[in-house]
Amino acid sequence: MTEGFGTTLPMSGISLAYLLHLLISVVLTVQILLDNKLPQSSIAWILTLFLFPYIGAALYLMAGVNWKKRKIVQQRPEELFGSYLKPALDHQQQYIAREYERLDNDVVKTLHMNLFSSNALITMHNEVQVFHEGESLFAAMFEDLRQARETIHLEYFLYRDDELGAKLLEILTERAVSGVDIKLLVDGFGSMFSLSPRGKKQLAQAGVKVRTFLNPRNIVGAWMINYSNHRKIAVIDGKIAYTGGMNIGKEYLDGGERFSCWRDTHLRMEGEVVGLLQSTFLADWINSGGKLRQVERFFSLPDEEEAEEEDPRHLPTQVICSGPDSTWNAIQHLYFNLIANADRRVLIQSPYFVPDDGVKTAMETAALSGIDVRLMMTGVPDKKIPFWAAHTYFHNLLEAGVKIYLFTSGFFHTKMIAVDDIIVTTGSCNMDARSFFLDYELNMVFFDDSLGKEFSLQFERDLEHCVELTKEDYRKTHVLKQLRNSVCRVFSPLL
Repeated sequence: MTEGFGTTLPMSGISLAYLLHLLISVVLTVQILLDNKLPQSSIAWILTLFLFPYIGAALYLMAGVNWKKRKIVQQRPEELFGSYLKPALDHQQQYIAREYERLDNDVVKTLHMNLFSSNALITMHNEVQVFHEGESLFAAMFEDLRQARETIHLEYFLYRDDELGAKLLEILTERAVSGVDIKLLVDGFGSMFSLSPRGKKQLAQAGVKVRTFLNPRNIVGAWMINYSNHRKIAVIDGKIAYTGGMNIGKEYLDGGERFSCWRDTHLRMEGEVVGLLQSTFLADWINSGGKLRQVERFFSLPDEEEAEEEDPRHLPTQVICSGPDSTWNAIQHLYFNLIANADRRVLIQSPYFVPDDGVKTAMETAALSGIDVRLMMTGVPDKKIPFWAAHTYFHNLLEAGVKIYLFTSGFFHTKMIAVDDIIVTTGSCNMDARSFFLDYELNMVFFDDSLGKEFSLQFERDLEHCVELTKEDYRKTHVLKQLRNSVCRVFSPLL
C-alpha cells in the first residue's frame, strides 16, 4: 500500500527506545540537579546519562543516588553510639570544656568536630601497637585469636580462602570447638570472587557464623553493590581489637602474584576504644541480618574517676565512621580540618588520590602558606584509571609547593595523615571520592606527640622506596598521556 503525503509513518523500535532513553535521562537529570551535588559530579553524571543510553541510568541508580536522603542500612554505628553511650558522650564534652586551656587549639577543634559529626567518643585509656607489614601483624593477631575464650568478631572488605585464609580457618575451627562464639562479616562486592561458596561452607561447618554486607545474591544487595563496606575490624573477647588497611589475603603478606611486596598499616589496640570498635561491628552485623542479644553489655565504659585510678594508660583516641547515608561525610571533614589547621607539617599517605575540591584546595592553601605538605601514593598501581586520574591533580599541587612521592618498591596501600607530630589518623579511608562518599569506612584518630613522631619516622623510612615527582617531570608528560589522564578525571567523581 502506497502511503500518501502527510501520512504518519509508524515509529520504529529504535525511535521508541531513543525517546524512552531521553525521558529517563531527563527525569534523572532533574533528580541530579535537585540533589545539589558538586558541579563536577553533576556534570559527570549528566554526561554519563546521555552518552551511554540505559547503561548510564543504571549506573546512576546504583552509584549516584543521594543516600543521605534515603538510608541504605537500618542502623548506623554513630546512632548506636548515641543511643547506648549518651552519658559517655556528655562526659566527653565535659572533658573538652575542662581541659580546653591545656590542650592544643587544633586538637580541641578536631575533637569537637569528630564528636559532633560522627558521635565519636574520646576514649582516654588505650594502648596501640602499629604494624607496617603483614607478617608481623598476622603473627600477633593469630596468636590473640588462639587465646580467645568467649567471642571473636571479624569484619573484612576482602576475605580470601587462600593459604592465609586456610590458616585462619584452622584457628577458628579450633576455637569454635572450644565453645568460642565466632562471627564473620564480609562485604558482598569485595569478597564476591575471593571467598568461594566452598570457603563459606567450610567456615560454616567449622562453627563460624558468616554474613554478607549487602549480599549481591539478593535483589537489594545486587542493586546496592556499589556501596561497599570497606572496614577491617577484628575484636577478640571484647578486650583486644585490630583495625587498619589489611584484609585477609596472601598478598598482604608478600604482595601476591602482582607485586613484589605490600606496604600497609594496621593497628592492635587495648583499652576503652575496643568497645567502640565492637559497637561498629555490632551495627554492621545487625544491618546484615544478624541477630544479637543484650547489645547494651558491649557499651559500658568506666567513669573518669575510676579510669584515672585503675588504668594508667593515656592515649586519647577517637573512632570515626562514615558511609553514604551518614549525616555528615565525617572522614572527609576530618581530612580537610587536619590539613587546613596544620601549623608546620602535613604528611599524607594514600594508595589512591582523587580528592574533592575542598581537600585539594586545603592542601594547596597550606603549601602556599609555608606549611610542609607531602603526599605519598603508590607508583605501582593495581587500578590504572584512578592512578591516571590522580596525575591531573598534581600540576596545581606542585605549583603550590606540595611535595609528591611515588612508592615504587611494591604496592602501597597505607592510608594515613599526620599533622604537626600531634594528630594522626589511619584506617580504611583512601583520599578519594569513593571512600569519602560511597563506601562505609572507619578511621582511628590519635592525639599523642610520641605516636605522631612514630608515624612521621615511618614516613621518612618509606621515602627511601619512593621517587619524587617534580614540576619538570610533570611538564615532560606526553600530551596524549595528559589527554588520557584528563578523560579519566572527567569521570573521577564516579570512580
